[in-house]
Amino acid sequence: MKKVVLIPCAAKKLDHPAKAQNLYISDYFKSNLSYAKSLNPHKIFILSAKYGLLNLQDEITPYDQTLKKMSKNEQIVWASKVLEQLKKEVNLNEDKFIFLAGEEYRKFLLSNIKNYETPTKGLGIGKQLKFLKENINLCEKIHTFSNKLKIYKFPFNESEIPKNGIYILFEKGETAHNTNRIVRIGTHIGKDNLRQRLKEHFINEVKDRSIFRKNIGRCILNKNKDPFLKQWELTPLIKEIKENHPEIDFKKQTQIEKEVTKYIRENFSFAILPIENKEKRLEIESKIISTISQCNKCQASKNWLGLNSPKEKIRKSGLWNVNELYKTPLTNKEINNLFNAEGR
Repeated sequence: MKKVVLIPCAAKKLDHPAKAQNLYISDYFKSNLSYAKSLNPHKIFILSAKYGLLNLQDEITPYDQTLKKMSKNEQIVWASKVLEQLKKEVNLNEDKFIFLAGEEYRKFLLSNIKNYETPTKGLGIGKQLKFLKENINLCEKIHTFSNKLKIYKFPFNESEIPKNGIYILFEKGETAHNTNRIVRIGTHIGKDNLRQRLKEHFINEVKDRSIFRKNIGRCILNKNKDPFLKQWELTPLIKEIKENHPEIDFKKQTQIEKEVTKYIRENFSFAILPIENKEKRLEIESKIISTISQCNKCQASKNWLGLNSPKEKIRKSGLWNVNELYKTPLTNKEINNLFNAEGR
């Protein structure tokens, strides 16, 4: 399923031909476009009263035409044109559509689209602008708040770590939003198991108990073009693997485990969000991952180890996460409540 964002055109335009994304110059249009880009969608389209569906790079000339001045029949014809244009670009039944365009743009389109959201529905222009501007900076707010929490480095005092919560990892040399860049978000399922989860990352040298450690090892091996990567992918903790793959070089595996441990201890620090309830932890973990993965300002540095990952999701997202990417982000209200809890 692809994510497609549809934004409205605007009355205020340049007085000469330009690319569609540059022709409309109102603050309203720019805010819609910035918010749309922050969602990291597959496609962004502009709904134009004159041209129908526009790609951002389409070269167009200024015009004076609005849907509000069209009759109902003219609006239906316009919507039919847009639907035909959409069918050439995306899948109306399988893809997910986010409409930032108003009611006059949506009313004859939505009945033909299966999966859609209208996050600004019912809001006047002023409230829409407020919503867009607040939610453009969600990732920045998460980074700012997270970096103000107590930061732990190895060796850390286990007794200071809450028993339940979400951990937020930072990595040396990685920055975003003028602060330390978040590179991984994680939690635990078992009750009171956060401390043990962190030990599985930082202390216990068993890659098959920590997908984070396994991914670090993958990158180290891939960067060095080490053929041991094929063996590293196996899971020797499973009896059948041990029996069917006697070729595994456990001495080499131990060596790589130590390299992984060294890298993690020297390069990673973390903050903790205490959350007792399991379901709430999993929900917030997913939403933080989604929010950060959708931010186009959170770019990995050119030297980031994760760029050597065999996993495209890691390379593309800039995160040591492969699950919960590009899903439902946190809202502005949720971020404020989350980081203001218990006096934070």
